[in-house]
Amino acid sequence: MILAVALNRLLAHAPERRAELASLAGRTVKIAVPLGAAVLVVTQDGRLAHSKAEPEAELTLPLPFFYTRLANRQAAAGQVQLSGDAELGAALGNVLGKLRWDAAEELSQLVGDVAARRIVWLAGKVGGIPGAIGSRLMIALVEYLRDEAPLLAARPDVRQAHDDIDTLRDDLARLEKRLQRLENHGKEAC
Repeated sequence: MILAVALNRLLAHAPERRAELASLAGRTVKIAVPLGAAVLVVTQDGRLAHSKAEPEAELTLPLPFFYTRLANRQAAAGQVQLSGDAELGAALGNVLGKLRWDAAEELSQLVGDVAARRIVWLAGKVGGIPGAIGSRLMIALVEYLRDEAPLLAARPDVRQAHDDIDTLRDDLARLEKRLQRLENHGKEAC
């Protein structure tokens, strides 16, 4: 799957992270992202490979994790959902959380070192184009899913639904009490 390839590409530029992962060699973990999931095993050289084994831990990265990470890495870390072996999941999450994408390095393979550095410098000067575009796209996606294709509910609608459920629950409890009183009254009359 693409997930292992992408993570291994980041790990290729981070030998210290691969060394940390190598200490977890042979351990399996399932990583779930919004577009899919993969069970991965840590190899002896600190890379990740696909596995058919039962995962020992599961890391789930929900959609809000990705756009929160653009602005605040620590807040994003709190959105990661962990199940199974907590120690393994935390260790792997810690290593993966330290990975950084070096855009200049990736671009240099396509256009050369000097051009890559200038492109990255220009992107930074223009105002952090990737981050700005990414955050705007995420906001637009959430608005679309909430307003145009109602897959997400608006906050006021959710509050109203919760209030309605609370009212219904209270009304049902009162009705059950009345029915109990009527049953008890009917038994006393017999």
